[in-house]
Amino acid sequence: MIARLMAVPPIRRVVAVARKELRQLFRDRLSTAFVVGVPLMQLMLFGYAINQDVRHVPAALVDHSNTDVSRRLAGQLEATQTFDFIHRLADPEEAKKLMRQGDVRVVVEIPREFAHNFYRGRGGRISLLVDAADPTIARAVRSAAEGLAEDINRRQAPFQVGQAEGVMRVPRERDAFWAEPDLVQPELMRFTVLNHYNPEMRTAVFVVPALLGVILTTTMILMTALAIVRERERGTFEFLIGTPVSRMELMVGKIVPYVGIGFVQISLVLAAGLLLFRVPVEGSLFDLMIGALVFIAANLSLGLVISSVTSSQFQATQASFLFFLPSVLLSGFMFPFGAMPKPAQWLGELLPLTHFVRICRGVLLRDSTLADQSGEIGAMLVFLVVGMVAAARLFRKEL
Repeated sequence: MIARLMAVPPIRRVVAVARKELRQLFRDRLSTAFVVGVPLMQLMLFGYAINQDVRHVPAALVDHSNTDVSRRLAGQLEATQTFDFIHRLADPEEAKKLMRQGDVRVVVEIPREFAHNFYRGRGGRISLLVDAADPTIARAVRSAAEGLAEDINRRQAPFQVGQAEGVMRVPRERDAFWAEPDLVQPELMRFTVLNHYNPEMRTAVFVVPALLGVILTTTMILMTALAIVRERERGTFEFLIGTPVSRMELMVGKIVPYVGIGFVQISLVLAAGLLLFRVPVEGSLFDLMIGALVFIAANLSLGLVISSVTSSQFQATQASFLFFLPSVLLSGFMFPFGAMPKPAQWLGELLPLTHFVRICRGVLLRDSTLADQSGEIGAMLVFLVVGMVAAARLFRKEL
């Protein structure tokens, strides 16, 4: 038999092995889905969902002037498609509170004397407070505001009297009989943009807090995805079958050790971020750890679901990667979340990493509290409960 096989040409033996490997690959449904699904997923995510053009940034308008010219200016700002005034307030402190909570990213404040100064040619000054924790959004807001101011100044230029010093003189309001000249500013409109939470607009301040969630997503899901599959391959699964431990008790017992590992990883990343990248810590680390606890448990529950439906460590690794890619791209870690199309945002809201990234940036950069981030905590708790129930249902104590 061996002699007959050795008599076969080498190319035929190679072809036979290749055919066997190809058949085995297509018998494995998860591997087939990985071969076909990952390229399509990458194409859809990068080509459709990822968008660097920032549009409709949630903003708050504080219009102290409340005149026709100020309302017209607010409409012009929205017409740039960069600003979306979802709140119109009278108190600037309330607007700043919304920014700290993460509800708005820009606060536009129009002073009370805006219309008076505008019509008298003294120049309109508008203040923009921008959440510069995301430098991409801050640059887009500054560019849109400066572009609008340049357009207004250019259209008003023919109506101004040119002087050598670039200004003209008009009478100011007076209580005497003679006219006292006043300078008319060469720029009729000017936006003063103030970068908040990241004045230097350093990319590290934007990236490092979110890396807490990305690193935990990578390690927590993969480690628990391999937990049960590893026992099946090593032959120790029979001991679990013979124990009186219920399925839910087994699931909880599997994730408890990894919670401690997750906190160790958070401590390492935080220490490195503080020492190497000078990332500020404005909020309470206790609030951050509470949010991290819920996030770690949610990821571990997903890992248990993967481990319950796969039959090998290779399949578990593939399934973990399939979840990890959209989590990173749709969570706002690398690209502005608000710039993505609505369907991509809806999908991103289903991912725990999206909510934990908001918690990390809110607590570390904006001094947010758990009360401010209650919606994000609630979303991760729902994911945790659904994951644990699904893992317990899918797990079978049988070979």
